[in-house]
Amino acid sequence: MADHSDLPAKVSASEDERKLAEQNLQVLGSEFAVAQEWGLFPSKNGAANEDANTILKRIEAAGAAIKGNDLIIANNSLLEGRVVLNRVQSARPYWFLGNNRFGILPLVMTFVSGAVTYWLVFWWFLGLTVPQTLHHPVFFGWVGAILKSLYWLQYQINKGLLRPRWFTYFMIAPPIGVILGGIAALVVNVGFRIANAGAQGNADWKTVALVAAFAGFNWEWALEKFRIGADAVSSRLFDKRVVAKK
Repeated sequence: MADHSDLPAKVSASEDERKLAEQNLQVLGSEFAVAQEWGLFPSKNGAANEDANTILKRIEAAGAAIKGNDLIIANNSLLEGRVVLNRVQSARPYWFLGNNRFGILPLVMTFVSGAVTYWLVFWWFLGLTVPQTLHHPVFFGWVGAILKSLYWLQYQINKGLLRPRWFTYFMIAPPIGVILGGIAALVVNVGFRIANAGAQGNADWKTVALVAAFAGFNWEWALEKFRIGADAVSSRLFDKRVVAKK
C-alpha cells in the first residue's frame, strides 16, 4: 500500500509556493505601474515601448501559469520580467537614486516645506523664541506631520513604490500638521473645561502636546476626534439652551 503520510506537508508547501508566486506577481505589477508613471518606458515613433511589452507579456504568462498551477513557468516568467525592469531602472541612475532608492527629492520637499512653515508660523506670525516654541502644542503637530512624512517615505521606498503623484503630500504635510496641532490643542482644552464644569485654565501642556503630535501624525484619527469633540460641545450647548428656556 502506498504511503501518503507526507501528503499534507506537500499540499501545504505547494499552497505556500503558490501564494508566494502570486505575491511576487503583484509586486512586479505594482513596480511596473510605478515605473510607467515615472515615464521610464517612452514610446518611439508612436510605437509601444518594447521593454514595456516584454514585461507585460511576462506578467500575463506568469498569471496564466499560476492559474494552471505551473509554478516553475510562473517563477521563470516573473524572473524574466524582473530582469527587464531592473535594466530599465538602472538605465536612469539619477531617477533610480534620487527618487526610488534614497528619496532625495521628497526629503528636500519635506525639509523646505517644514522650514518655511516653521518660519512663517512660529517666528513671523507667533513671534516665539525657541524655548517658547518647544512648549507650544502647535509645534508638536508640526513635528508629528514631519515624522509621518518621513515614515511614509521610507515605507514606500522600501517597497520601491514611490509614485510622483505623492509629492504633493511631502509639500503640504508640515503646514497641515500645524493646523491639526492647533485644532487638537483647542479640542483638548475645551474638553478639559467641559469635564471640569467650566473651570478656568487649560490642560497640562505635555498632554496637549502629545495629542497634537499624534494629530499631526495620523490625520484620519485627528479628523475623527475633531468630529467627536465638536459633537460633544454642540450637544452641551444645546442642553444648556434647553435648560435656560425652561
